[in-house]
Amino acid sequence: MRYDEEWAAVRTVAWRAVGGLGLAMTLMACGSGKPEPAAKPTVPATEVCGGLSPKAAKALERISEAKRFEYRSYGVADSLKELLHDPELDGSGQRTACVIEPDVEDPAESPSRMTVLFEEVDRVPAPQPKVVAAARLPVGLLAEGGDADADLWFACEVKGVGKPMVHAELAYGSRPREGSAKEANIRVLQDLSHRLALAMGCPDAGGVPSV
Repeated sequence: MRYDEEWAAVRTVAWRAVGGLGLAMTLMACGSGKPEPAAKPTVPATEVCGGLSPKAAKALERISEAKRFEYRSYGVADSLKELLHDPELDGSGQRTACVIEPDVEDPAESPSRMTVLFEEVDRVPAPQPKVVAAARLPVGLLAEGGDADADLWFACEVKGVGKPMVHAELAYGSRPREGSAKEANIRVLQDLSHRLALAMGCPDAGGVPSV
């Protein structure tokens, strides 16, 4: 091989090596950044907290101003059932059934995360004065809805124990908005209470009708 041919071959190998190194450095540079965070799994309103009826799902979309939700669910039916069936156990203390967080770009533009809680209680609270009373519906023993919350009480007949009462609560941080959310808040909590009462084995779902 002549000198000029040998030199050309050496240059070709050198340029290929430099090119390969540059490509490798480019790939390393592209891969050196922090990985994009994985999108959080979300569900439609009908799948929140173990499932909502279509009407209750519409109510949730209205009060949350969102279509998709992140949520964490906690099993409370068995623990509440144990409390109701054992009169020696202390029924105090709220149990979180689920936490719902609207999937929105700007949390400031939507009500904050919602928490659904249940507990055993010994009485239904006295009615509030009309000037401060929330929306009230004949659901279970009593249901009340505020602008950013709802409360519902129902009795679950238990053989050998009587009719212990359960208090259900929906609470979240809200913001000024058009229209009242009081009745929609009750409807979401009513549907969840109905499903919980059935899971607990309460006859007639504790008098809480389906939504």
